[in-house]
Amino acid sequence: MTIATPLSVNGRFIVDAKGHRVRLAGVNWFGAHEDLGVVTGLDRVHRRSLAEYVASLKFNSVRFPFSLWMLDQETPVPDSCLAANSDLYGSTPLQVYDACVEALTGAGLIVIPNCHLLDRGWCCSGDDQNGLWFNSTWTAAQFTAAWQNIATRYKSNKLVAAMDIKNEPRPATLGGTTLTPSWGTGSQTDFAAMYTATGNLIHQIDPDVLIICEGLTYAGDLTEVAAHPVTLSKPGKVVYSMHDYPWYHAANQAQEAFFTQMTKAGAYLLDADAPAPIWLGEFGIDEGGMANFGLGPSSQKGSAETGVWWTNMYAWLTQTDADWCWWGLIPTHAKGTTPVTGALQFNWGDHAGEGILSADWAGVANPVVLDLLQDIIPARLGPGVGPLKAAPPPLKATPPPPSPPQK
Repeated sequence: MTIATPLSVNGRFIVDAKGHRVRLAGVNWFGAHEDLGVVTGLDRVHRRSLAEYVASLKFNSVRFPFSLWMLDQETPVPDSCLAANSDLYGSTPLQVYDACVEALTGAGLIVIPNCHLLDRGWCCSGDDQNGLWFNSTWTAAQFTAAWQNIATRYKSNKLVAAMDIKNEPRPATLGGTTLTPSWGTGSQTDFAAMYTATGNLIHQIDPDVLIICEGLTYAGDLTEVAAHPVTLSKPGKVVYSMHDYPWYHAANQAQEAFFTQMTKAGAYLLDADAPAPIWLGEFGIDEGGMANFGLGPSSQKGSAETGVWWTNMYAWLTQTDADWCWWGLIPTHAKGTTPVTGALQFNWGDHAGEGILSADWAGVANPVVLDLLQDIIPARLGPGVGPLKAAPPPLKATPPPPSPPQK
């Protein structure tokens, strides 16, 4: 069912045009930010069939990364990347991105563009020089202009309802000097100031969209928000974002310590005097090993340590009822090299273990994992939903969902 837009913020909750809670529960369709400027999958399934299939799995949103490099390209995407979407032959990367946005929103999904990188390539690395909104190749003015372009392109499509301004802030070296992201300092690396300025410029074009502000240190640190919140000219539009993976935590971390770490890092905002929504914009692990989900023995693809992280994260998402977006949707990687260093991370078609979809693009990779995620899709708390309800029921056996139509 299509969500009534525009979205806005009411305390710690995202709400729809009627004031009812919307719990963003989505997937990341990644690859457009990488070396070829295009997502994988368009060579295997038609974009509209894929979008309809994602919606049939009960997800309500898709985070859709791009790079500044991608937006500028005039060379058409290779036809081989578009074999199941031949109507897009001859299209530039941005035109392909536009067509995918149209397909996703046409299926009733909220789309959240995300500036993942400035340069093209795989993200993220401490030496990729892409941790700020400017570097030696791209200026802050070009970054701002890119977001103005995105806002203008999609302002008539109201299901492009939020914009995730900058992926995983981290240090970058410019002219031999290492610059460290800051928050509320007034310095040249002040992300709070950048989010404020960029959000206000976006709202001059499209006043309806949510502005998503990722924390420092690879989106793991929102500790300074309480003292220096992002305050836009249009109220009720700021959402803060965290990312989380097993390597963000100590191995075999006790659940109490996990909750404490998450609260300190940013989840305190959910219960602050001036509460704000927290969107877990990335989290994910290899679906091939059930030990990763605490449901089987360790194997080459799964470990008990990862299972501890998952158990903690699942309990945290259940208890907080926070919004989330799984990394990722697709079972194969685009070609991705690290910016600046050129180190090859993945070739086109390499297996992506975190993908919801199966390797043959004919269904889901792991119905058990999908079932776990579907159990935390419904909101249990917030306006129009009611008080906190019982936790989701134990895992139940369900048949896999139908396969997406092939073309």
